Order: sequence, then structure tokens, then C-alpha cells
Amino acid sequence: MRTRTLAARIERAEQTAKAEHRFSAECICFPENEPPFFAFEIELERLTRVTCPIHGQRFKPYYRIYVARWLRLKQPHHLWTHHTEQYRKAWFASFPPDLWPAEEEETGDGRTFLRLKDGTKLLALESARPRKQP
Repeated sequence: MRTRTLAARIERAEQTAKAEHRFSAECICFPENEPPFFAFEIELERLTRVTCPIHGQRFKPYYRIYVARWLRLKQPHHLWTHHTEQYRKAWFASFPPDLWPAEEEETGDGRTFLRLKDGTKLLALESARPRKQP
């Protein structure tokens, strides 16, 4: 009985310590309760390319789901209003503010490009349906 009480106290103490976790100045990990938002595979690739100098992998990877255009357009605003300073620091490690947010450009053949602020174009999405020839 006493062992279970001690184990429960230790568990509560560990949860409290985890909840009050402070990030070091060099850490560029995303907070555990704030996974990164991304709409395209190219963004996921950029997010996973950068690693934390202290912890290595910066977040638990997950699969991309479709994100509607209206939500993608709101994302830059949400970065400042709905996320912590640690999230922003982690985000800017992959997406420097002098290049991002990128503007979406859709072509007539069903492809979507992201144009960075320096003019670079990245292929973000290619239509799965081939375009019919007239």
C-alpha cells in the first residue's frame, strides 16, 4: 500500500516538473503540446531537416492531412496570436522571417508553388489528376 502511494506521489511530481518545463536558450524544439502546423509536404520536409542542437528531433512526426486554402491563409496570423514564444523560435528555425511566409501560386496544370520572399519557387502540390488536352 505504501509503495503505491509513493509511486503516485512520484508520478505527480514528474507530471508537475514536465508541465513547468523551461526551454534552454539553444533549444529550438516545438513544445510538446504545440505541434507544428504545415499544409504541404515541402513544409514538413523543411521542418524535419532542422534539428535541435540539444535534443536532435524537434517534434514527433505525424502525417499531413489536407488543409483548406482559407485555413492556410490564416496561418501566418495565428503564428503571432495563438502560439508561445518557444513555438515561434522553433518555427523561425525552419522558416526564417526574411523568406516566409511564402505566397501560394497555382498554375493552370494543377500545380501549386510556394514563392518565397526572395523569389524562389518551391513545388508544393502537384495535381493527382492529369489535365485533359483540348
